Amino acid sequence: MSVQPLEATMAITVKTKIPKPAKKTSNVSGVDMAALETELDKNSSWGSYAAAPVFSAKFDKSKKVSEITVALKPVITVPKWNEYARSTKKRQAEWDRMIKALEKYLSSLHALMLEAVAKFAAEMKDKDLDKSGLGAATKEAKAAFAKAVKDYTSKTSNGSSVGVYLDYIEPDPATFKKTVPAPKSSTYTVAGKTIAAVFKVLDKRSFWGRYRSHPKYKASFQLDGHVKTFTLTSKPTIIMPKWKDYSKGNKGQKASWDSMWKSLDVHEKHHHTIFSDCVTQLGKTVISTEILEEDLEEFWKDETSSWQDKQDAFDDKTDHGANKGVVLDASSDP
Repeated sequence: MSVQPLEATMAITVKTKIPKPAKKTSNVSGVDMAALETELDKNSSWGSYAAAPVFSAKFDKSKKVSEITVALKPVITVPKWNEYARSTKKRQAEWDRMIKALEKYLSSLHALMLEAVAKFAAEMKDKDLDKSGLGAATKEAKAAFAKAVKDYTSKTSNGSSVGVYLDYIEPDPATFKKTVPAPKSSTYTVAGKTIAAVFKVLDKRSFWGRYRSHPKYKASFQLDGHVKTFTLTSKPTIIMPKWKDYSKGNKGQKASWDSMWKSLDVHEKHHHTIFSDCVTQLGKTVISTEILEEDLEEFWKDETSSWQDKQDAFDDKTDHGANKGVVLDASSDP
């Protein structure tokens, strides 16, 4: 920081002590742009500039002012977003844009202050001031300094007309991840020496083959509570019958069993296709919907409520596969 004459007259020399503005921050919290606006609006302005002018003088032997020093301690204060690092990149970018505009706006206030000081120095030319006159001149100067800043803040609506505002930025679309492996197969044993006997055993069961998807979900969340990553996992299984006495059957009986088993396998695997299609549609919905943490459980129930309906509709349409070959022909029984 240097001390040098800004402008001098034969009567009064004006010097200045004006360092670069010190920079300070004030903390502000908010999960999104709207919350930040609410917090920032609690103050009269989103950032501040203060110059704190101080005047000092030297007097000659006749008690007239011979030298005036104008000292400023300029401070620029800008907000610091506490949750910045945890927010989305788009919201960070909007915050950065606003801060850049705010710093430029506050720098403009400092430039206006420098102009006001220069004007004061020019007005001191040929002035003939004693201590009383100095008091009046410095009081008037302080008022002029304050007015220069106030007029610009009013003209720009506290900077909003020059970029000091925050646009609404939507939450990032959720990421959808899924794990849907091929179904694991298992069997249960059916006893019977003939196809007719096997049919009686199967007919007592609630199912001949059964598909289960066993879906589960978990999620992580953005700063504002919207879903960040939705992860679906599943452990699909297919249970199929195994004829205990297959090796003892004749050629016709084995052919009947093999035909039924093949058709049943196709039927159960189509249940898996239905599930996979439902998961694909769920992914599209997750990505296109803004889901809050408190709404996620209800969202899951709503989205998956129709999944079993689709499986049931397929069973009704095919009569659980009976009209697609899931039948046993006992004509080859002895």
